[in-house]
Amino acid sequence: MADIADILGNDRMKEHFITALVHEKVSHAYIIEGEKGSGKKMLASAFSKILQCEERKEGTSACGLCESCIQIEQKDHPDVIWVTHEKPASIRVNEIREQVINSVDIKPYKGPYKIYIIDEAEKMQPEAQNAILKTIEEPPEYVVIFMLSTNRGAFLDTILSRCVFLSTNPVPEKEVAKYLINKYQIPSEEAEFCAGFSMGNVGKAVLISTSEEFRNLKDITLSILRYIDEIEVYEITEKVKEYKKYKNSISNFFDIFYMWFRDLLLLKSCDGRRNPMDQLIFKKEYMYLRKQADCISMESVDYILNRIRRAERRIRAYVNFEATIELLILEAGNEFKNK
Repeated sequence: MADIADILGNDRMKEHFITALVHEKVSHAYIIEGEKGSGKKMLASAFSKILQCEERKEGTSACGLCESCIQIEQKDHPDVIWVTHEKPASIRVNEIREQVINSVDIKPYKGPYKIYIIDEAEKMQPEAQNAILKTIEEPPEYVVIFMLSTNRGAFLDTILSRCVFLSTNPVPEKEVAKYLINKYQIPSEEAEFCAGFSMGNVGKAVLISTSEEFRNLKDITLSILRYIDEIEVYEITEKVKEYKKYKNSISNFFDIFYMWFRDLLLLKSCDGRRNPMDQLIFKKEYMYLRKQADCISMESVDYILNRIRRAERRIRAYVNFEATIELLILEAGNEFKNK
């Protein structure tokens, strides 16, 4: 677990935490919002580490060597509680009662604070949110609650009004690429692609740069996209069969598809006075992109982007998997053939 100063990006949030430490104005409840992989857990853990560090004194960094720091590294600190939930889609009221409310009045065992970290807090059922509300309204002085979320809109207004709201931000792509090269020894060209593809999401960039499954999925999808302007129906049917093994990570397929047509849109909108290469995600595929950009309209690209998002919604709604993927590829290919 990195020290808070070593975490890439999110400088405003780090500055907020450090200022709170310096002025001894640590809030009792935080909502940290950001997409999956954007560093929410890392930031909450790093701040918890500073709060509980036995050697910090008046500093704003954890020593990393004391027993508390080591226990937090190992997620084994008695006063830093990671709230878990059994059902993947929801956090129930009994889980909040058992893991938070029933223990909140028990003073910390060893640290100055008792910290609760609720990941995927947007999944708290309304009853669970109402149950934790009193703790947020009248917390013991030693309690700090971090609610990590991908969607602030899932919280009751009464919860939002009583928490400090912080949001993660994308990390500059050059910083992400440098991080991948230095920490994971990813080749520079691949690191640049992963940084661009992840749109500044460090967690996602690390995941795709080290995943053989993602590389295989990308290769299959690019074999379709390179020739989508001339692909035949029978070829689509054969290709779609290859996606069965990637059902659990099909969101990556949609992202690859989306980024390809995002690059096409970029080429279409380029006015000739600037070089679009620096902004392309699929730089190595420039010749295919250039050829396709010359024979499709802006309206058609926009239509395809909307079809991609519609296909994503259908998959989430459990519409037939193969039929949804096949229809998307067919609709995208038809936009070239109809011109």
